[in-house]
Amino acid sequence: MKWMGKMAGLPEDAVGRIPRVVMIGNSKVVVYNAEKLEQFTNQFVRIQLSNATLEIQGKSLEVLELMPAEVVIEGEITSVCMKEKKRG
Repeated sequence: MKWMGKMAGLPEDAVGRIPRVVMIGNSKVVVYNAEKLEQFTNQFVRIQLSNATLEIQGKSLEVLELMPAEVVIEGEITSVCMKEKKRG
């Protein structure tokens, strides 16, 4: 599947399940190819990705959209941290 995307000139995340995280200023984070919203408060969000866990910290955080494979978080974002899953 990857080679077909490469031949067609498509980005890897459009073909496979590779996560894409887009931060817009310090007020919005859009996560594509998310697997699961694990934890949510108005100060902390944890999202499970295929190869990592994404942690977002801030104030007045809200989940604006929660769709299959896509999550949109808005608020005063102070920290975004991606923690790679340990392979064992």
